Amino acid sequence: MFKKNKIGTVVKHIPGHGLSKSDSHLATPTIFSNKKQLIKNDFKPFRICKSFFAMTAHIIYRDYDSVNTATHSKIIIKKVIRSHIKFNGILISDDISMKSLKGTLELNAIKAIKAGCNLVLHCNGNIKEMIKLADVIPNIDNFTKKKTSDFYKFLR
Repeated sequence: MFKKNKIGTVVKHIPGHGLSKSDSHLATPTIFSNKKQLIKNDFKPFRICKSFFAMTAHIIYRDYDSVNTATHSKIIIKKVIRSHIKFNGILISDDISMKSLKGTLELNAIKAIKAGCNLVLHCNGNIKEMIKLADVIPNIDNFTKKKTSDFYKFLR
């Protein structure tokens, strides 16, 4: 239905938010389930859902990366989101001003890009923060340009 009506969807929060016991707007949830359980249950819906865009989860999946949230984890983005789930669209960070991420906004943005996010989302409306972020976010890479172009073609 979405595709037929030329509606672009955003899958969220990849690779899964279902097992979290806290609100990532306020604190950092940690998922303690093992890889087999996560693959069978939480990651499965994302494999069958096709979209141009997906938004990361600010959640730690301990069996994959015990330090970084999915947004900041090269391991989760590469091994889970890109390889296992096979998401090959534009990966957007969740809002980097949420309390689940530690560090400055600039550091959170850089870490998200370095981990493999294509775009960084900043939602609190603070223009001073946005200006600071514009200074540290790199230019859009060729992958993101191509995927954006593909999306515009889809909309025609």
